[in-house]
Amino acid sequence: MVPQAPQWRPFGNPAPLGNSGFAVSTFVVALHTGAIGIASGTPPNIVTGLALFYGGIAQIIAGCWSFATNNSFGAVVFTSFGCYWMAYAATLIPAFGISEVLSALDPVTRAHSLGTFYLVWVLQTFIFLLGSSRSNWGTFLTLLLLLITNILTCAGNWTQSEQALHVSGYFGLLTSIVAWYTVAADMLTKDTFYCQLPNPGMGLHMMPDSIATAINTPFDPVLCSPQITGKTNVHTPGCHIDLVHPMTGHTSSATRSGDR
Repeated sequence: MVPQAPQWRPFGNPAPLGNSGFAVSTFVVALHTGAIGIASGTPPNIVTGLALFYGGIAQIIAGCWSFATNNSFGAVVFTSFGCYWMAYAATLIPAFGISEVLSALDPVTRAHSLGTFYLVWVLQTFIFLLGSSRSNWGTFLTLLLLLITNILTCAGNWTQSEQALHVSGYFGLLTSIVAWYTVAADMLTKDTFYCQLPNPGMGLHMMPDSIATAINTPFDPVLCSPQITGKTNVHTPGCHIDLVHPMTGHTSSATRSGDR
């Protein structure tokens, strides 16, 4: 019996959902953190619902969906930031007791506690930024601006500097705007809108990386089909592979004469 080629179940792109939840939550928090159009010291409790459901649960769903589409980077980033927003919401929910404990601390200890919370996200965001350096400009700029935002928020809390927090608010707004642009670039396709927004890849990984992926991917000697999700065309005696790059949409080709 001739083996049948595996059937791949198509999945939608989870990135717009994850980026939308991130952008909306970041925008509202940035207004409160930077006291932009809002009185300084206003409790950010209005963010609780957004942080818990849209920034938190929605991003975790997008992260799990990214695992299903074999996008480990997107899965880790969305799931991590989803957990961040749920942790942030927990600090605003009295039942968790976190806000009560923070209120009981002296100002310096409370400032250092909040600064430490943001410090770990500075380190985490820096790792994500490095991992996005071969993705696309929208993702890279979003994480770059977020890194600056987290650095300023960490410094502002640690030193109790209202000026640093004010500046971090503006960088948070810029981060949200770039994230929203990325959402629009993903959603305004030829099927949904009359024009598309550019979100080019980072350049170094275009054609060569796609061909290298095909060459280095283990082959099934019977099916002559790479063990990755992509469009494959089988020829005899060789195997011709057409790969569509997941970030840029560019198609590249490679030919193999057999299994290594």
